[in-house]
Amino acid sequence: MSQLSQLAVAQQPLTGVARAGSEEADPILAAAEIYRALAPCEPACVVFYCCTRYPLALLSRELTRYFDGITVIGCTSAGEITPLGFRKHSISAFGLSQHLFSVESVLIENLTTFTSDDSDSVVSCMLDNLRKKAVTPTPIEKHCFALSLLDGLSVKEELVINALSTSLHEIPLVGGSAGDDQHFVDTQVYYGGEFYSDAAVIMLVNTVCRFEVFSQHHLAPQHEKLVVTQVSPDLRVVQEFNAEPAALEYCRINNLKLEDLNSRTFALHPLAVQIGDHSYIRSIQQVNDDLSLTFFCAIDSGVVLTKMTSPGLLSHTSMIFNWLEESVGEIQLLIGFDCIHRRAEIDQFELEADMSKLYREHNVIGFSTYGEQINGLHLNHTFTGVAIGYPNDPLYPTLSGA
Repeated sequence: MSQLSQLAVAQQPLTGVARAGSEEADPILAAAEIYRALAPCEPACVVFYCCTRYPLALLSRELTRYFDGITVIGCTSAGEITPLGFRKHSISAFGLSQHLFSVESVLIENLTTFTSDDSDSVVSCMLDNLRKKAVTPTPIEKHCFALSLLDGLSVKEELVINALSTSLHEIPLVGGSAGDDQHFVDTQVYYGGEFYSDAAVIMLVNTVCRFEVFSQHHLAPQHEKLVVTQVSPDLRVVQEFNAEPAALEYCRINNLKLEDLNSRTFALHPLAVQIGDHSYIRSIQQVNDDLSLTFFCAIDSGVVLTKMTSPGLLSHTSMIFNWLEESVGEIQLLIGFDCIHRRAEIDQFELEADMSKLYREHNVIGFSTYGEQINGLHLNHTFTGVAIGYPNDPLYPTLSGA
């Protein structure tokens, strides 16, 4: 048993959740480690995130074999957050106990054709099914959140998330876009024993536990601005800023050379749309041969982008955890969707050990995403997720965190 698996098993008390991870390259061994760590909590569902180096068909077969009859969803990733903290080329996973959670999930295929009517139908059906097995009294909506996993190269996140958020009404939605280790070729979600492209998985979670859905970024605005003057919005490709080639203008305001542009450069020199007192990051995915720039999020003509800077990722993330603990008390699980551009900053400034320690201490399980979702918004460069505490109900004395 690997160090990661030993830690995961050793840290599973009698709680409503279990956390797991494996760095085994063999999917047969990796799935076995995940099962050993999660099975003791008697999960109602299992959620996993895996690197694309695994032979996905074989991994799917093994997970189906171990978790037969249990809801299992997941996606490919661009780095994982395990019980040890940040890892690459691994699998991270968590299970939610059937004693404290009930779930209902659905696969959405052909994202291009997904409509608001489809969304209303999907959400209504999920809620009807969830009410029949809910662990909380009615109305169950006050005790639910929704998790979303989407194909990170579909360019349809905004369409799907906007529709679902509207249909969910007061139920908060949180999630992430699948990755592929920054190859930008093939990102997939997992449902019902198979991996899918051009698809999304949505899971409604009903729980007696306290929880808090959140989304935060650590960046601060500067004075330099870029105006989008030519764009292909359906492709998220900007050809011009300020009526000049987009890549050259981006280099100008950041004191960069064209040959400097790469994934890490984009992570360390972010841009944002400012609306009132709020900044919404618009991360760049890549530079193209015609000097245009492809973005991870929606972008349109006339949008003004502001240069941003990082005053300190580690201290800001620590503040997020302090705030979440004030809200839910002790955190037994934090489902985290962490942008790949945050990971690039962590690597650049050698913060992995400190950030991993912080994530271990707060029981974070998650992955590095190609985008994050919160309610009706698709975002970049954020730490987004849901913190799950313990129940308030005295019927669960062993789960009170005391």
